[in-house]
Amino acid sequence: MAERGFELNIVREEVNPAVGRREIYFEVYHRQASTPRRREVKEKLVAKLNANPEALIIEKMVTKVNSWRTVGLAYLYDTPERAKAFTPKHILRKEFPEAEGKAEEGEGGKES
Repeated sequence: MAERGFELNIVREEVNPAVGRREIYFEVYHRQASTPRRREVKEKLVAKLNANPEALIIEKMVTKVNSWRTVGLAYLYDTPERAKAFTPKHILRKEFPEAEGKAEEGEGGKES
C-alpha cells in the first residue's frame, strides 16, 4: 500500500501520574486526502514519541467537517499491561485487531 502523505503535530501533552500515562493531544493534516487510518496515525505517533506500540492507545480521532484536519487524543501508558487494564475493550479491539482474531481462533476449538 502506498503511504499517504499527512502531517502529524502534537498540540499538547499532559502527565497523569494517578493512572500512569501521558495524554497526548494531536492534529493530523491530510491535504485533500481521506482521513488516515488509525494504524497509520499510530505508526507516526510511535515514531515521533519513540514509544512502545503496545503502550500507545489512540482514544479518539475526529475529522472536522469540510476540512483536511483531524484532531485526536492518545494515551501513552507506562507499560502495555497498564494500557490493557485501563482501556475499554471496544477501543482495544480497534487498536489490536490481530489479537482479536487470534482469540477467536483459540475459542473456536472449545466444545461444551
